[in-house]
Amino acid sequence: MRERLASSGRPATISTLWGDTDAERVGAALEDLLSPPLFGGPQGLVIRRAEALRDSEQEAILARLPALGAGGTLILVAGKADPRRRLFGACARDRVAMAFPRVDERGAQAWVVRFARERGHDIVPAAAQELVDRSGPDLGVLASDVEKVSLYAGTGARIQPAHVRAVVSAARAHQTYELTDCLAARDRAGAIRLLRTLLVEGEPPIRAAAFLAAHLRRALHVAELEGRGVAPETITAQLGISPWLLRKIGRRGDPRRLEAALGVLRRLDLELKSSRPADAVFEAALLEMTGR
Repeated sequence: MRERLASSGRPATISTLWGDTDAERVGAALEDLLSPPLFGGPQGLVIRRAEALRDSEQEAILARLPALGAGGTLILVAGKADPRRRLFGACARDRVAMAFPRVDERGAQAWVVRFARERGHDIVPAAAQELVDRSGPDLGVLASDVEKVSLYAGTGARIQPAHVRAVVSAARAHQTYELTDCLAARDRAGAIRLLRTLLVEGEPPIRAAAFLAAHLRRALHVAELEGRGVAPETITAQLGISPWLLRKIGRRGDPRRLEAALGVLRRLDLELKSSRPADAVFEAALLEMTGR
């Protein structure tokens, strides 16, 4: 968006307001947007959390929109834009509304291919799947990891699974999978050893707990579906995961134990955000989850 605003070759002047805390400043900011800047060039106003704007504030924005010239751009950013509200409905009718839904793991693989092509690479399907399995479906993380793999593979190289394994951190995937294996087997020593390895390698404790919780939630979904006799191909389609990942996280334990472990992790999340020693509270949580 910033590049498009600066297409005239002159830098854009952009200000940002927040709909939930700066609503009383929106009117004045719009008046500034209607006035040409002192030194010329394009200008823009970004209103984030626009869904928090009250009806009266949205009406005021609607009233000023027709007066915006080519040099003034208003950008509304909302987590959830209700089209029944007049402002968002008007944007949708004028075809200036863009939605950016989260992608699942199946959709993420297509984005990996796109990111690789933007950097001048072909990527084999197995490598794209490997990257999604290791990094998850977050597009920001995937874009960053594709950049790392691109630099490692070299200009124009066809990206293979070996390139991904050499660059993308195992702390995000394989070691966390191994940690869940230890929890399922009630291997106290193995779980503590893997945790200490993750922390020594610089993995933030809160993020390690979040990854572990995500894997256990997925394992709980798989366990419940398997317990109902659902076929593997149906499970992969319903949860949006690959057959390889299903085999990896299947049979992680009784659903009741997985649910109890998630309760422990919820408490751990609060403890990690307190002043208590992170390694100590994390190890205590693992001891509780292994039944000791």
